[in-house]
Amino acid sequence: MRSTTGSRVLFVSGRHLVGDAIRVALESRGLEMLALPATEAGQEPVSRHRLAGWRVGAALVVGDFLSTEQREAVVRLPHLPLPWLLLVDEPGDPRWSDLVAAGASSVVPSSVGLDDLVRMLDDLVMGRAIAWPGREELELEWRRLREEQEEVQRRMSSLSPRERSVLALLHDGLSVREVAELTGVREGTVRSQVKAVLRKLAVSSQLAAVAQYDRWMQQTDRS
Repeated sequence: MRSTTGSRVLFVSGRHLVGDAIRVALESRGLEMLALPATEAGQEPVSRHRLAGWRVGAALVVGDFLSTEQREAVVRLPHLPLPWLLLVDEPGDPRWSDLVAAGASSVVPSSVGLDDLVRMLDDLVMGRAIAWPGREELELEWRRLREEQEEVQRRMSSLSPRERSVLALLHDGLSVREVAELTGVREGTVRSQVKAVLRKLAVSSQLAAVAQYDRWMQQTDRS
């Protein structure tokens, strides 16, 4: 299927190989893909003036591995009269909640067929709405996950540096006795620290505390 509009589409991608493949495929279907230009320090990545000069009808954002600058540019898209799609490997991942809040017309899985993707971009250019089944449920789930993550962060922040160190060692698989030997304190002292950790994290077992630490680490790595 070839594009019925032949429109110019603003293209934002953080993965060069994947992005190039998507861009070439869409251009083969009659769309003109305009990569988001690099910006100078202090310059707005996208402004109404620049957008008017580019004469684009829609935008396509390949969300996985966007640079910080690209992500910030996408978050500013609501200030522009430009509809856009977010193309990602895992549409349900809460990492995309801020980009969805920035006004994405729909989140589309990377596995979407090329014909469908061309059709959706043409629909955006023509001002037609894009169906997004389950959007409300997904946003509710994202909100729940965000609140849960904030609570985990709050609880972890309540730990003292020594308590967090003990929890990290337990997470690494050390026993209470081994933690005591490694840190040069009495085993009873470590047990008291573990009790404090359980109380502050509002969990009833060492295993649950380690699991909460693991979730916190994963959140930290993604941020």
